[in-house]
Amino acid sequence: MINDNLEAMAKQLYDYWFVQFDFPDENGKPYKSSGGAMVWSEKLKREIPQGWSTLPILAILDNYPTTKRYETKEYLSQGKYPIIDQGDTYIVGYTNEDDNLLTRHPAVLFGDHSTKVKFLDFDFARGADGTQILYSSNDAVSQYYLYLAVSTLQIPNPGYSRHFKYLKELPIVIPSLSIAIKFANIVKPLFKKWTNNIFNNIALTKQRNELLPLLMNGQATVNYHLSIRIKLLELLAYSYFFLNFAELRHSIPTADMQKNESINLTY
Repeated sequence: MINDNLEAMAKQLYDYWFVQFDFPDENGKPYKSSGGAMVWSEKLKREIPQGWSTLPILAILDNYPTTKRYETKEYLSQGKYPIIDQGDTYIVGYTNEDDNLLTRHPAVLFGDHSTKVKFLDFDFARGADGTQILYSSNDAVSQYYLYLAVSTLQIPNPGYSRHFKYLKELPIVIPSLSIAIKFANIVKPLFKKWTNNIFNNIALTKQRNELLPLLMNGQATVNYHLSIRIKLLELLAYSYFFLNFAELRHSIPTADMQKNESINLTY
């Protein structure tokens, strides 16, 4: 639930800045709504901010090393390094081998068959066939921006087929470097929290699975003092999240902000 909220915040800001083009101008006001100069993009069949451009996604992609793709039978239920494939499950297994890892991150994974898009900010190994790893070579296209842009693209779906051939030809908006950097600095903490939450949940699930059988057969008991300590830790964790959530909300425009052009959006 928390991670859904974090990703929704990042997507809302992406939409406001790079779809509606109401990023803050030099006066801190919504660019397009405040009369910012727009030019026609033939590729997108719509207007984009003056000074911005479009490129096919292939033109901004960087190379990445060829690594082993693990078969399902090689997946471990626990291990040092996550294995990521193109399916709905975020982490499908683990490996202890460290010579087949992709260590450049954040990375964006695109499922060639499934069109699933995953944001990966940790060392990982690739699962079965069909995973395309996307790295940006353009300074104005951060990995955060690339993930959000690819996630919102309408990719042709001719059925069970390879889809990367369609993705790489689709246009992506190239913003000004200053706006790109400002956006990346705002959403980076959201994605860091998102990633940390995933691994914290994995660790807590592991502890639960280890403790539950012991509690059920009476080998362990939860005493009163331990229960109080756990409750306090939970309260501290939620307090930490909501305090940080409040700090970040000023960067996420509300519906009222979008309707009122006179509001001064300072980022």
